[in-house]
Amino acid sequence: MLGDLQKIISRSDQYEAADFSHAANLLLTNQFLHADRSSHRDSYFLISSHIDYFTNLFAAIGWSFIYQPDEAYLGILPQDSERNLKLRLDESLLLLCMRQQYEEKLEKFEVDSGKAYTNINELLSLYENLTGKEIPNETRMKEILSLFARHGVIERGKPNETEPKNVPFSIQPTIRQVVIEDYIGQLEALCDPDTRDALTEAEEASADETA
Repeated sequence: MLGDLQKIISRSDQYEAADFSHAANLLLTNQFLHADRSSHRDSYFLISSHIDYFTNLFAAIGWSFIYQPDEAYLGILPQDSERNLKLRLDESLLLLCMRQQYEEKLEKFEVDSGKAYTNINELLSLYENLTGKEIPNETRMKEILSLFARHGVIERGKPNETEPKNVPFSIQPTIRQVVIEDYIGQLEALCDPDTRDALTEAEEASADETA
């Protein structure tokens, strides 16, 4: 791997080894990089121009590399059984709701440059209708949105002065990588009334402990 990097650097008049190290660390930290974010842009284009190197680099440490040039993002996901995020129950259900929001807006041609725009009120309304559970409080919602933003699933916007608590955000196309089809089925089971009623407090606590 080091030899491959040295060969690349020797042929490049644009990048140095430190640039590759920075790009790899940025991707490990953020999980997804987007070309339209100023803090990601340089590393995005470095990585996207050296796909084979970074694919092999992350495969060596157990990550699958994803590159979606049409939607201008790239990222990494744990391989095999480690692919799913370890989430609390409310986080899992909200992630499902976001995926459903994304698909609904996609069907209505309301997705712009791969992003579906929504806000907390819309998300919580769907969450309440779908799950029948009490919605998370304001502090908890901030924690959850921060978590999803760190993983590159959403990008938060600036709230309107008239509705400071109704934070707008965009659901990124990466939602389709994080919430894959079989995972959706698992989350839908949590929303099923019979399944939901069968969950005991101990089971919910157990779900919390896996976070």
